Amino acid sequence: MSEDNQGAVEVSKAILKEEKKQNRKEGVQTVGITIMTICMVIITVVAVTVFINVNTKINAFYKKADTAITSLNEIATDIQEADLPGMATKINDLTETATDGLATTMEKIDSIDIEQLNESISRLDEATQAFQGTVEVLNALFGR
Repeated sequence: MSEDNQGAVEVSKAILKEEKKQNRKEGVQTVGITIMTICMVIITVVAVTVFINVNTKINAFYKKADTAITSLNEIATDIQEADLPGMATKINDLTETATDGLATTMEKIDSIDIEQLNESISRLDEATQAFQGTVEVLNALFGR
C-alpha cells in the first residue's frame, strides 16, 4: 500500500472511531434527555395531582367556613332583633305576679282555723252516718 493510501486508511479509521465516539455520546445524551423527560412528566403529574387534592380540600374548608360565617351572621341578626330588655321586663313582671299570688294564697291558708276545720269535718262525718242510718231504715221499710 502506498503511504497516501495508508494515511487515508488511518484517517478513515480515525474518522470512524470519532464517529463511533460521537454516536455513543449522542446515544448517552438521547438516553439522558429521555430520562429527564420521563422524570419531568412524572413530577408534573404528581404536582398536578397534589394541587388538585389540595385545591379540593381548600374548597371544602372554604365552604365550611362560609357556612359557619353565614350561621354566625344569622345568629347575630336574630340577637339584634330580639328584645332582650323587654323579655327581661316581662319575666320580671311574671315573677312578681306569681310571687304576689303565692303570698295571697299563703295568707289565705294561714287564715284557716285548722281546729275549726277538723271539728266541721267531724260533724259532717257524724251527720253523714246519721243520714246513712236513716236511709237504711227507709230501705228496710220499703223492702229494698
